[in-house]
Amino acid sequence: MPSQDRRSAGRRRAWGRGPIILKFDALERREVMSALGSTLPDLVTSSLVTDTSADWGDPVTATGQVTNQGRSTVTTAFNVGIYASSKSTVGKYSVLLGEVTIPAGLEPGQSVPFTTTVKLPTTQVPGVSSNGVVYIDTKVDPEGVVKESNRRNNTGVGAGFDSVALQVAPHQQAALTASGIGVYPTAVDWGGTMQVTAQIKNESYGVAPATRALVVLTPAGSAFGSLSDLTIGSISVPTIPAWSSVNVETSVTLPSMVPRIVEGSSSYTLTIVPDGDYETNTTYPRNPVGGVGVDQTPVTVNTTDTTPTTTAETALPNLAPGGVTVSSGTLSWGNSFQVSTVLQNLGSADPGAFRVRFVLVNGNGDTTAGLFLGDTVIQGLAPGTTQTLTQSLTLPNRLPAGVTLSSSEVGRIAVIVDPEHVINESFSNNNTAMSGPVNLKLLGSDGSTYVPNYPAPKQLLAVNNSKLAARADARAAAAAAKAASTAQHRKLYRKPVKTNSVLHSLSVFPKSVNNFIKKYV
Repeated sequence: MPSQDRRSAGRRRAWGRGPIILKFDALERREVMSALGSTLPDLVTSSLVTDTSADWGDPVTATGQVTNQGRSTVTTAFNVGIYASSKSTVGKYSVLLGEVTIPAGLEPGQSVPFTTTVKLPTTQVPGVSSNGVVYIDTKVDPEGVVKESNRRNNTGVGAGFDSVALQVAPHQQAALTASGIGVYPTAVDWGGTMQVTAQIKNESYGVAPATRALVVLTPAGSAFGSLSDLTIGSISVPTIPAWSSVNVETSVTLPSMVPRIVEGSSSYTLTIVPDGDYETNTTYPRNPVGGVGVDQTPVTVNTTDTTPTTTAETALPNLAPGGVTVSSGTLSWGNSFQVSTVLQNLGSADPGAFRVRFVLVNGNGDTTAGLFLGDTVIQGLAPGTTQTLTQSLTLPNRLPAGVTLSSSEVGRIAVIVDPEHVINESFSNNNTAMSGPVNLKLLGSDGSTYVPNYPAPKQLLAVNNSKLAARADARAAAAAAKAASTAQHRKLYRKPVKTNSVLHSLSVFPKSVNNFIKKYV
């Protein structure tokens, strides 16, 4: 083929690609937009530090700073969103934890600090791996109120700038036990006074908050936990550090009238029950573990000729809960719900203040094993009257060590009036009512169908955890310092390379096409 024909054929082939490479208007418009964008603000999170570990539902403190690395002042206020994510950038499955408002007036090159406390979700974030690491991420101006030159760096810049890895870990629980008991005198009349001393130990790495230990009388021959238990007083127990003990005492005055549930007895077992308010462990009910000489001791309570006893004419209350309804037929792990019941006084006297307890039990309604959900105190109920009680409760994020509960199980909510048997009632067998069955949707934080457990109380992890936490804090502080020092000297997330000429834009095409453009354009 003659050379002239070959050139003609080459031109025809080149022009066949013309509609693809010769869009000069679009390229020119891109240049104009790039030039205009360079005069706009450019916002970015230039530093972020958070707590290094927390459990689901815990508060987390986030401290950081936002930098304007653009060329004009931000003229309007904007928000910085704080998210929990399975990755180090905000995505469609990220959970918004809260926002911080940055006021207007952020000038070019200026940074503004922020500090806020947010709360982790009560359930796991979608996509979190089995190692329990969740990312706390920020996104600048998630609502898009500020016109910026580059919005691609509003999130996803990197660790230490707008993302921090946080380890989801359970707290060490306390484990309270009564390791010693003393009573004086060991024989007393009804209406008399006893001095009760006890030693309370915390046999775990968790710190035990201030609690209330119960002093309970059980007639000899009756098992502890029966309807014959009578709480005659309580002992205030202060905060106990890990692996420590305290000695406490109280003066207990017995009722002047013999309560109906212990009539006919004179020999009793006195028991010290630590943590009567379930502050350290939600396993229900509380039971003695040491036995006589450790957390139990025998005592005698005598009836004299002058001791009043219950007669048919004695005015006593009779408390009973009515029907129990739950706000949802499915209860989810870590979520809140409401329980409603009607309290009745079927007796002839006002009991004064009394306690109402809510317990999650299994589907058959057995109250000898369950999870404590909460207490409330009612300030009296006149004879022959009723009172509607609605209580907000929350299923726990984690179960006590050794307790398993699968997502396929069915439970019920038990409402127990006067659970400690403090009130002298004419009849006590009607103090408990049950809800209907509810489905327990309990997805664990590791993605399994089981609720995760707290670690065993004596698990030797505290020393290692403290060292790891110290190292993680040091690394986070170093990263924050580095981010703060470099944020003013370099831009975060570089912009795309500008296209300064048509030939530069066309350099990705074959060399023959470029030669054609150079010759004929």
